[in-house]
Amino acid sequence: MSDHRPTLDDPLQPSDREAQLIYAHVLNCVRTESTERVLDDFRRLLIEGRDYKDAQVRAAVQKIVVSKNADRDFKLVLYRCCQIAIDCWYQQPQLQPAIPELVELFEQLPASLVSASRLSSRCLQLVKNFTETEQYLRLKRLVRVIQPAQKSEAINSQSLGDILSRYPYLYKYCLLDEDCSLDYQRTIRKIKSRNQRNYEVTLAQYLTYRVRLVQIARARQLSGGAGKLLRRVENPTLLNSDELKAALRQFAAKGATHSTTGNLAFELLANQNQILSYKNFKDNLYNYLISIIDPDYAKNRFGKLLYEKLQRILPDYHAQKLSEFLILRTYNQLLNFLVVESPQNLNHQIFTDLIVNLGSTKASILLFRLVMLYPKIKPHLENRLSLLFEYYALTSQEKMNWFIKVLENFQIAFSIHFGTLDLSGLKLYSDLQSD
Repeated sequence: MSDHRPTLDDPLQPSDREAQLIYAHVLNCVRTESTERVLDDFRRLLIEGRDYKDAQVRAAVQKIVVSKNADRDFKLVLYRCCQIAIDCWYQQPQLQPAIPELVELFEQLPASLVSASRLSSRCLQLVKNFTETEQYLRLKRLVRVIQPAQKSEAINSQSLGDILSRYPYLYKYCLLDEDCSLDYQRTIRKIKSRNQRNYEVTLAQYLTYRVRLVQIARARQLSGGAGKLLRRVENPTLLNSDELKAALRQFAAKGATHSTTGNLAFELLANQNQILSYKNFKDNLYNYLISIIDPDYAKNRFGKLLYEKLQRILPDYHAQKLSEFLILRTYNQLLNFLVVESPQNLNHQIFTDLIVNLGSTKASILLFRLVMLYPKIKPHLENRLSLLFEYYALTSQEKMNWFIKVLENFQIAFSIHFGTLDLSGLKLYSDLQSD
């Protein structure tokens, strides 16, 4: 468990003594008391604002509640106290069930408090305001990640947001913000690493299982019951069998690895040291992208739009020698064009057009080739996918099947090229599929 204590330098802190006192008290409680006692104290102190065992801490809460900045500061205090509890409880698996119970406290708010003082009523109103914030939404998302639905349940879940746990590469953007402490950020990274590792292990087991089935079938042993000796391993993705085969075939082409794929892509584009100008670079990039998509689609409106977009990127630098700055700006602008730009501009018509015309797998491959060309843009692509995930989070999964397939494709691609996936089963699987 971390020994980190809140400080005034922490980005989450309202700069006052009362907030520090509350944080220290909550930290001590979660370290020394049962989760049941902590949850009860949390409700009494920070939700109902009633009599509390520690008069000094209660007075600190009351001072923040009645302050002129209460709407801002109390929200941050609640958010930080939740982070402190989550950070401590997550380190001990037997205490992790308390995390959703903590968040559930905010779902069980009374309409009013019987015989409540004006102070308690004000506290309850501030808590209700907190439940309408982006910070609280991120806490609810975390619960879905810690307690994901089973695959059979996930498929029938009501909304896209219910399956966030399946995509660890989105966690940073969907679960964290500028108000998160360093300890809490580390906890989210641990959750990401754990879930990513579990996914890679399960995918490797599934591929090995499929390889063994094919090998047994070829040996004509299935009729003798040999296949029944294998423990069945379910497809860990939300792609069907054919879609998974297509994704693996493309993202794990024979001879391609993380390093060689990146180098090969650069060779296809051109040796950057030999490119004479930024304009040459953009022309070569255009030709490369057009060459890897369907010719009919490339010749229609998309090809023209792509060319015009590239020409509009930093035209004043066309004669200059290529630099890291120019490469990064170009790829960022391309992602704006091909996926989505920002929370302020969520237009993604080109993205949906790509999927309609190319299909989810081929559209994902096009975008992933950009990552292979320039791996530094991987977090930029992840961020843009998270914007669309949040935009569609409340939409039914049935309507979002096209986007789910994109997310699944990238989970596979990132696991193969940026993860620790056991590639032995993957190579055998790819070899058998290509025979």
